Amino acid sequence: MKTLAAAFAILALAAPAAFAHETETVNRTVAMPDGGTLDVKTFSGRVTITATDEPQVTVSAVRRGTRSQLDRVRLDVTTSGSTVYVDANHHDRASWRDNVVDTDLDIRVPRRTNLRITSFSAPVDVDGFDAKEVVAHTFSGRVEIRVSRWQDDERIDVKTFSGRVTLRVPDNASARVDFDSFSGHLDSELPMTLHAAGRRNVSADLGTGRGTLRVHTFSGGLKIQR
Repeated sequence: MKTLAAAFAILALAAPAAFAHETETVNRTVAMPDGGTLDVKTFSGRVTITATDEPQVTVSAVRRGTRSQLDRVRLDVTTSGSTVYVDANHHDRASWRDNVVDTDLDIRVPRRTNLRITSFSAPVDVDGFDAKEVVAHTFSGRVEIRVSRWQDDERIDVKTFSGRVTLRVPDNASARVDFDSFSGHLDSELPMTLHAAGRRNVSADLGTGRGTLRVHTFSGGLKIQR
């Protein structure tokens, strides 16, 4: 009995260490032509994407999880044509438990890169782009997008359940604005021409209305700033 009790005591002391969370850093660099697409999928942590003048994608990630999770769930960076895919939680389909690794992503890409971002709760920051298309879908993470140069036929599409959305644009920004929210509010520092406003939807033109700005939320608001 004493031997059995001693064995349980040893297991009790060892268990916290066995399931303790660890941190690891992963860095990847791949070439990307100007005008390519970055496709990011993540769950939790944060996502920061910054425009540069380098013809490549640089991914710096800090991952947190148990040793087992970090070994089974990989940060996957692949390319197909002009698209670079970043999957923060790539794993074997046969494995269905504990498949989320909390990941902070810092990604640097060419300035004219189009963006597709899918996240659950990670806040998303996009800075300094000249791209024609930015698509960001998240459940509860906030989304902040800074556009340095507005393109003809610019398209920005953001969907979130409860995260707030902030869009920083130059004075010449032009788009048809479609804002849909159950309880969020639209606030703009730039003048807009209102077409329709209901309890849940606002339709308006920003500038000449040539591009597209769609923001759909449940409770998050939209703020457009200079």
